[in-house]
Amino acid sequence: MIRTLVKFLALLLLIAMAPLLIDEKGYILIAMGEFTYELTVVSALFILVILAFLLALLFWGARIGFKISSKTWRKMAFTNKAKAKQQFQQALAAYLLEDYPKAEELMAKCAESSELANSAWLIAAFAAHKQGLTANTENYLQLINEHPQAQHNFSFETLLAAGKLNLADQQFSNTRVLLDNNHKLLAHDARLSGLEIELCLHEQNFEKAIELLKSINKDKTLATNTVSQWQLQAFSGYFEHLVKSESISSVTKYFKALSRKERQNEGMILAYANSLNTHGLTDQLEELVLPFIKKDASPTFINMLKSLSIKNSQHLIANIQKILQKQSDNVLWLSALAHLCAANNEHDKAQKAFVTLLKLQQNPDDLKRYAELLETMGEHQQANRVYQELLTNRAL
Repeated sequence: MIRTLVKFLALLLLIAMAPLLIDEKGYILIAMGEFTYELTVVSALFILVILAFLLALLFWGARIGFKISSKTWRKMAFTNKAKAKQQFQQALAAYLLEDYPKAEELMAKCAESSELANSAWLIAAFAAHKQGLTANTENYLQLINEHPQAQHNFSFETLLAAGKLNLADQQFSNTRVLLDNNHKLLAHDARLSGLEIELCLHEQNFEKAIELLKSINKDKTLATNTVSQWQLQAFSGYFEHLVKSESISSVTKYFKALSRKERQNEGMILAYANSLNTHGLTDQLEELVLPFIKKDASPTFINMLKSLSIKNSQHLIANIQKILQKQSDNVLWLSALAHLCAANNEHDKAQKAFVTLLKLQQNPDDLKRYAELLETMGEHQQANRVYQELLTNRAL
């Protein structure tokens, strides 16, 4: 660059000196229409040098100005991001310290400028939810669903957290919009399918819930008991719909049309047994539930056994006793054994089971059933003590 400039200046100097060397000033004539302007070579070169200098000065000034403005803009942008990062950290600390008003305020302020916009609005939504501010919660979740900054880093976890929060606030229509807008994500994560199952149960769309349950049946990331509860609710709702629209025989027909593998579904079996029990068809109940008396049965299944009117259930009792031989402190199976023995008028076995159970855990339903058993056995004084204990526990 410098070499080129030197050569150019040398050329100009040569042109300027040439008229002096030949003792001739040299003229430049500029004619445009009727206008004519004449100047010497030296004066022309002088004008060109001045113009070049002015252009160089303007270029240098523009370049300096651009650098200054660029640095200023970067400094402002960095300052905004730094401030957003500081507010995010302060808000997160406030949330962990359960200062929910402060956490909500700071997260709402920093979300726009933060690189973690989704997280900021989610925490703001959870903070508002903790305060019972449903409208604020809904607003933050709406921003996650619509704002470009949030959509840029949208993820499974964002959708899951936002959906669960909507369900907790009973914003079912908002949850449906959120899931429908991101339906492509649902099939890739069982947790999201579970979220839609919960929504379908609230919407009483039991058939769709059953279809979704089939798709996650083998997934190990979801708790077995949670899946059993969904199955129980979905099939119970569907069976009740069949009874109302047709008859209980339609439920039996539906059950018999299922494949052998489908009839091994714990939640579905419970729903079918409960439907038969509700309509007084109790003869087949023991045969239905007996294959599911296993040590790894879900809490939902074990607790439901107590609500079934199973008479002459000696096989059930015997199988539960075998399990308790290896799991003597299993309060769920102890409770089921006590209730079943009481229902079958095996008072001594029921009393022994209740005594063992209540030493480990005092549940209101177990205390009430034990008091009723003692009354049946004529032990009224002991029954009164159990009732008093029940009232004390409820007061606490």
